[in-house]
Amino acid sequence: MAKAKRARARRASRGNRPTSNRLFDDVLSIASTLADSQKRAGADRIEELAAATRDFGSGLNDFPQLRRYSNAAAENLDDLADYIATTDIPDMLDDFAGFAKRQPVATLTLGVAAGLAFTQLVHDWPVPMKARASSNARGKRRGPRRSTMN
Repeated sequence: MAKAKRARARRASRGNRPTSNRLFDDVLSIASTLADSQKRAGADRIEELAAATRDFGSGLNDFPQLRRYSNAAAENLDDLADYIATTDIPDMLDDFAGFAKRQPVATLTLGVAAGLAFTQLVHDWPVPMKARASSNARGKRRGPRRSTMN
């Protein structure tokens, strides 16, 4: 009897799982559609960076070793642009998850570096004058606060 109850409970819990998986899949699909619209533009920018890197390397006649590094970097950027252009977002996420499992320290390092870069970017964003004036006005209030209900 106890085995049958456990089996029914497992089947019942499996019945709820596809609904949550479908919801997650729908959210992932929407995010994938939005990301696909920007994916090609990102790949084009990476190809432009590869071309600029290749041009930089061609000007390094006095440093053949650096020219080889520059050409290798340009080739890797071209490969990355091709990967981005031809791979679906869910497959990219799966690839990243696999990389994160194989290289947790590198993933942590990349995450910290991205967080620091984002923090610096946000920190340097200009604050609108209106917001700056209202925050300064609050800090400079002196004297007792007047009650409006007399």
